[in-house]
Amino acid sequence: MKAKVGIEGFTIDSAHYTLSSIGDSQIHGHTYILNVEIEGNINEENGFILDFNYIREIITEIVKEWDHKFIVPKRDLEKISISGPFRNEIKVIDHPFPTAEYIGLEIAKEIYSKLNMKVTLKIYEGKDSYVIIEYP
Repeated sequence: MKAKVGIEGFTIDSAHYTLSSIGDSQIHGHTYILNVEIEGNINEENGFILDFNYIREIITEIVKEWDHKFIVPKRDLEKISISGPFRNEIKVIDHPFPTAEYIGLEIAKEIYSKLNMKVTLKIYEGKDSYVIIEYP
């Protein structure tokens, strides 16, 4: 029997820019909130699709790779220069824009690659704007 399990409330604080959004091309940051559902068959031996603790570990590991990063598209990487007396970490995505849509897609792909189960990810950019990604 297929079912879904979910965990809500993962957060990523990061910066990006959206050249595709008129008037929003400057570097700015967001708190992204992630809610994740995993779809699969209930294992009759243990009653789980997957143990919540295991799912939480996997997603936490992935979120760390995105948290407190400057998210930039691969095509712009050579054009960017940031320096100062602070830690400076860039997360590169292979998409034309670092939008919530593409960020969510990449995170959903990463979760899928670890669990090999259908992923539904709801990513909030702030409190009231969100994207839902289903992968694959």
